[in-house]
Amino acid sequence: MKEFIQQPLPFEDLPCEENDVPTPTCVVEVVVQKTFVGKSQGVFKKLVHQIDEKKQVLRQWQEYKVRHRQRVMDEILPLQRDILLARRDMVLFIHDVLRPEGIRLPGLRLGKVQQRKLVNVLLNLVNGLLDEVPEDQELEGIHDEYSALSREETRTLEQDQDRLILEELLGVDLSDYDGEGDIMYFARQKIHRQQQIDEEKRAARRQKKKMADSAKNNPGEEPPLDKKEQEAQEASLSVKEVYRKLASSLHPDREKDPIERIRKTEIMQKVNHAYANNDLLTLLNLQLEIEQIDADHILMLPEERLKNYIRVLRSQLKELEQEIKSELVAFMDTGPHYGSITQELVEREFNAEVKYLREVAVQIQKDLENFRDPGIFRKWINELPSNGDLFGSRF
Repeated sequence: MKEFIQQPLPFEDLPCEENDVPTPTCVVEVVVQKTFVGKSQGVFKKLVHQIDEKKQVLRQWQEYKVRHRQRVMDEILPLQRDILLARRDMVLFIHDVLRPEGIRLPGLRLGKVQQRKLVNVLLNLVNGLLDEVPEDQELEGIHDEYSALSREETRTLEQDQDRLILEELLGVDLSDYDGEGDIMYFARQKIHRQQQIDEEKRAARRQKKKMADSAKNNPGEEPPLDKKEQEAQEASLSVKEVYRKLASSLHPDREKDPIERIRKTEIMQKVNHAYANNDLLTLLNLQLEIEQIDADHILMLPEERLKNYIRVLRSQLKELEQEIKSELVAFMDTGPHYGSITQELVEREFNAEVKYLREVAVQIQKDLENFRDPGIFRKWINELPSNGDLFGSRF
């Protein structure tokens, strides 16, 4: 599976490109080639490298997710469909055996205990199938024929029990759960929303108190920004300044040459996209690309400007890390992960799942054939637990 694993390139070989469009030079290339002596310059250099590396990781996972999704459609979904159909055939077979006018296997006589086991097996199978294909009216009819409660009554009762348990466990009111989707996910989302609301209320109270104190101590003056707000504002202005310089130079309407106008339009689209995403590194790369700045400009940045750039880059790095985590969420349920998730690990677990599903599909079909033999069928029934529980079974 090594073809799916793309390791980040060594620092010295980092590519100078954005959106797969090569540039003559870039910030990464500049900071690698130059020696930085100041502390802020060293931090800037480190952040540039980390952001470029995270972009590569994010791009690799995004590309892999597309390939993985296609494999799911080509391999997993057909096998799951085959298993559902085979389990449905098993339900129909057991139903036929239990019906007085149904199939008669030569020499097979079922006692009350054996019949009760088969009914429990049938209900377990039907409930599982209806969870997957709730609109199957034939299966729902079979369920209601053997169950004291209808399928809808059973589902409502189970949901109520789950809701009461979670309310007690999590201390959250779930009376507004409508039965759609996973109730645990619904509970987690509700808790998360309440935490956000509580935090917003606390922040509003702090801000209100701060403004009141400021108005009391400085009547008639605008309340001052705190340090973090001021730094964020200055960082935002630094990005906006780079954007304005690019926009002024690249504005397509000011270009008379039609070919050059097309080129500037394409670059300006990148500029707008980068600015919308607060992507300072890409904006600086584009300034280098159109020769609006040179390497010395980046190396000779004033200390205060460099600090503002560092704040933007740190924020950008956090956003990239969050984007990577969001991409990894899709693979969290592929198996137990005791360390970091890698594409190689996901591939290995995927292949194991495909192998398992194939074995299950083959085994159910084999059982359906073997159960035509009364001796094999009777032996299987006798080995079932008294409640017909299929936990651990291939079904």
